[in-house]
Amino acid sequence: MTRQILERRRTIPDLRNSPPLPKQHGFEKMDFTNAALKRNGSHNQVLDSKDSSATLKLHELPEELLQDILEHLDRPALKHLSLTSKWCYNKAIPYLWREVDLVDRKGSNQFSDRYIPEEPRHDDHDDTPLIKKLFILATKPKLAEHVQVLTHRCHMPPPAIFHELPKMSFSGMTLSSDPRTIALCKMAVANMTKVHTLRIILGHANLVDALLRSFFDEDRVKKEGVVSVRRLWLENCRFSAGLNLQMDPRVGNPFQLPTRLTFEGLKSVRLRRLPFRPVSSAELSVAKHLVYARHSSTRPLQDGVGGRFEASTSTVAAELRAGQEYHRRMEELAVLEEEVPGSILEDELQVDDKCPLAKMFESAHKYDEQEYEALEASIELPEQIRNLGKLTRRERAVMAYRGVALDVSLDAEMAMSIPQPLLNMQRETVTSVDAAMLMLKNASDTLTSINLDWIMGPDHRTAYMGGFGRAYQQWVGMFRKFFELRFPNLRSLQLRNCVVSGTTIPWDILLLDSSPEFSEQRPTNGQAAVQNGSSPTFAPLAFMEAHPEIRCLAWPMSNFFSDKPSTSIRRRVDVVMDNLARNLVDLRVDTKYSEHGEPYTDDDDLEYSIYRERRRRFISEFVPKLRRLESIKIEGGMPRDERREILRALHACPLQKIVTIGICSPLGNTWGRDGADVIGVVDQHDRVNMEAEDKSTVNALGGSRLHPPDPDTFTFEPIYRWDGQPPMLHTIASYHARTVRELKFCGWKGAPLLLHPPPITTPLLSSLRHFHKLENIHISIWLPTHFEGAPRDSEIISYWTDTRSPESTALTLVAAEEPEAGWEKELRTKYAPNALAWRVTNMLGKFLSEEVKMRKGGVKVRASFSVGDWGGIFDLDVRVGKGSLGSDICLGFEGPREELEEKRRREKLDNRRWF
Repeated sequence: MTRQILERRRTIPDLRNSPPLPKQHGFEKMDFTNAALKRNGSHNQVLDSKDSSATLKLHELPEELLQDILEHLDRPALKHLSLTSKWCYNKAIPYLWREVDLVDRKGSNQFSDRYIPEEPRHDDHDDTPLIKKLFILATKPKLAEHVQVLTHRCHMPPPAIFHELPKMSFSGMTLSSDPRTIALCKMAVANMTKVHTLRIILGHANLVDALLRSFFDEDRVKKEGVVSVRRLWLENCRFSAGLNLQMDPRVGNPFQLPTRLTFEGLKSVRLRRLPFRPVSSAELSVAKHLVYARHSSTRPLQDGVGGRFEASTSTVAAELRAGQEYHRRMEELAVLEEEVPGSILEDELQVDDKCPLAKMFESAHKYDEQEYEALEASIELPEQIRNLGKLTRRERAVMAYRGVALDVSLDAEMAMSIPQPLLNMQRETVTSVDAAMLMLKNASDTLTSINLDWIMGPDHRTAYMGGFGRAYQQWVGMFRKFFELRFPNLRSLQLRNCVVSGTTIPWDILLLDSSPEFSEQRPTNGQAAVQNGSSPTFAPLAFMEAHPEIRCLAWPMSNFFSDKPSTSIRRRVDVVMDNLARNLVDLRVDTKYSEHGEPYTDDDDLEYSIYRERRRRFISEFVPKLRRLESIKIEGGMPRDERREILRALHACPLQKIVTIGICSPLGNTWGRDGADVIGVVDQHDRVNMEAEDKSTVNALGGSRLHPPDPDTFTFEPIYRWDGQPPMLHTIASYHARTVRELKFCGWKGAPLLLHPPPITTPLLSSLRHFHKLENIHISIWLPTHFEGAPRDSEIISYWTDTRSPESTALTLVAAEEPEAGWEKELRTKYAPNALAWRVTNMLGKFLSEEVKMRKGGVKVRASFSVGDWGGIFDLDVRVGKGSLGSDICLGFEGPREELEEKRRREKLDNRRWF
């Protein structure tokens, strides 16, 4: 840590001994010091002792050079620089405020005088940090002008994708519910005129609405000097109300958000891991879905580092019910008012503790009042903000309540069925699907990239699989609406991670074939039929015909072709595939994950033959045509032989990046049949349903010479099964080692063991030595965590997190010098980060090309470990190179780090392709 601090300080210009600068730049103190040196006769000696470059004045550097220097300073260095002088402050501030994160925090214990079982004694969502930033941006417009990238996210870990995400609605009403916070948000957005990228990740529903409607306000974008948002990233949040193109006049608008939006100018849209519902929540099983809350009952959730934590939660049903109870109480009091004239209704509803809505928001109001009281002790809020703090709790509760239904399509019949008081509080008046489609249509002229990643559609399995019911038909209709849209500048189309129930698309929607799902669909009012008069069943094909310049494509592998070729559209399909062959540089395909892992081959009975034929048509008819592909990603439950054949079919492509992800290791099973070779090292439940490698073949061919295809004579013919075939890595090397720069093989089941790997590991990995252009390799490695018969995952994880925490290491007691023994010795010698880096270097270094290890910086190896009872994935980044004596050495390492670690999280956000 000390070395990192010193390195950062070296990057800060040392102004203490610089020559005098004009006072208008804020260096008065330095001028005084230099004047004193002159009086003492030592000024010339000081200059003579310096290098000639030291006489160059910082403020006289060319602006381009100065900007290049500032670009390379990290945030702590920029902060130090901004405090050096006024001139440095003015130069550093644009870079310090170029990217702003609006993040809440876990509050401190504020209700220490009482204790209620199963309720937290702190605010799980203290908005103080984001309120402070909003206040600065709202009151300092000159500073707000520097913001270019704005990110709003919750401090909590996102829901686990397999077990928690399908049960989340992200509609928590008590989060960021204070009207003062929303008003500050609107004022801040008005001042941020240069924002081009907006990211919302696990956003609070009320702030999501305010940010989206304020940034895309039709009146705002018309103002001179305002930059339109060009990139929009929405993840783990609700957007039905925020993206609604035109707010319904029949409902209330308590926060006075903009009513009309425009998305013109938007170039890139990424919707990720969020509800994408075509019908109201009343028609889907979402009543028991969880929402994040403040001071409600708690529930254990996964913490992203292999464990769990207690989080304040409620349910969709509980929050919706509060509005219904409020309305019922109003009706009861109205009856009493008629029977006994007076002010019963008014008096009753003015008493906060008798108002059902006020009760629901009680804890949130207490927290907000305390947080704003603490803030106002140090800052002076604008008058209009202070006035909002005078509202009663009942009034604030009514303003914050979001309605009695989610994803509601508010037609006339629905509007009449909702009592007017509740209608005034209803926020969502269109489904999330309709809101997204209207947004895409409005931005169609400028969009270049559309990314739908792990979107949660209808989750009622019987309705989805049965192919009937309104929810299913509306889901099909959404795809029909999408394929009717046209995007003149589209370069990237991604429908990614259709790998679990709820994310898979309707079975008979096919990208390059007839789509029977659309046969009964008819254009709705105002919607034109598919271009060139073709049948609605060819809507996806017509869409691809209309977008011949697509360079990045992600689509489910089983939804390109049907199981039986159609001769009537063969020519049209060939034209589309020829266009893709010329233009496509990035391809990503996936299938639904299998429960226990991927088989070597698919030779099942008739039940699954249709699935198999569809995938194999994709392999034999589409993939071999590609010629310019540089990146391929294969994920999901397709058999390993089909993954291999995809890579063989790409023999003519200059592949630079290969990614393949599954439950099982894509490189092969090092554990033996049902894990027979790792008994006692890997738990039994992790070893079930594992197929054995043909060890004799692997040993014979794994280290053999490569067999690259002859580009002049080779014709691809798919070969399925693994009889007599070399290992996966040998095949990849034979076909693509000459061009590949990055490899990624993720899958924990059967992965190589870091400690005492079985002998078969060597022939499975030995072909790595042929990748002479390799720069990065990411590989899953199994890390045994048992000691004396018991798992020690939690202790290992704590050890890793403590080693990178200054607070933890500073408090470590120095024990007497005694020889370590038992678990303490095991922990330090096997699981310490430096020990792991050394072991990874020794394990994988011997397989890597000598040529790439001798390169400056070596090869970046990322080893992924699955550690923890609740799905923790930790990555260790190691630079493997050559030492002065010719041995493999670790040039540097970082980690192990979980995905949510701050630097890793930032890297993933900033380095996403096609966004």
